[in-house]
Amino acid sequence: MVFPCLCLFLEFSPRQRRENHTRFRGTMPLSWAVFRNYDAHAKEIGGDVTDYPRFFLMPESCHSESDSEGMNVIRLGHPTDHVDHEVELVVRLGEGLKPDLMCVGCDTTNRTRQGLAKQNSWPWLEGKSFVGSAVLGTWTEYDPRPKRITLSVNGELRQDSKTDLMVHSVDDLIDTLASWYGASPGDYLWTGTPVGVGKMESGDLIECTMENTAGLMVSKMIGKCVI
Repeated sequence: MVFPCLCLFLEFSPRQRRENHTRFRGTMPLSWAVFRNYDAHAKEIGGDVTDYPRFFLMPESCHSESDSEGMNVIRLGHPTDHVDHEVELVVRLGEGLKPDLMCVGCDTTNRTRQGLAKQNSWPWLEGKSFVGSAVLGTWTEYDPRPKRITLSVNGELRQDSKTDLMVHSVDDLIDTLASWYGASPGDYLWTGTPVGVGKMESGDLIECTMENTAGLMVSKMIGKCVI
């Protein structure tokens, strides 16, 4: 006797989808980085913001953690490549994909390799996901209120913005990760960079800060650029 197959389709709410993600991947967190999440930055690179969050992925080998004082190293790779700085709010996902920690970060982009990829319809992995490309500052407890994030190059302020200017909020980003990508607790969420990205040179000193609503610095990163 042949029995008909009964298929049951379940529709989960964003909250239920988050609660399904309760297992940590372990010591190998991934970074999920959103694409064009500040309107002014999208315009400066000749693009538009997206109707829903779109992400690229950075593996654990991209992460460069700061020490307790925020000291770090920014690796530029090949000496002739053009590498840009991009300051961002970074959030660590805890149980149920709820944010538990945050820091300021410098996402670095190899425009030389990215440009070649665009011209030849190649994946962007070389331009966005190379070793040491995700430079992290000091971690602190997550605070959902707006933050000020800044980046200076050799003492000159290059990026200065508030996180409430993001097109897609942290909650919206996490809902998309939960419903489409299968992020795990322990992963990092890079929330996008504001206007002011620019080229870094070997020997440059990059300083990133994040301030809370009271104007107190809650995270920092000081990185020396090296080849």
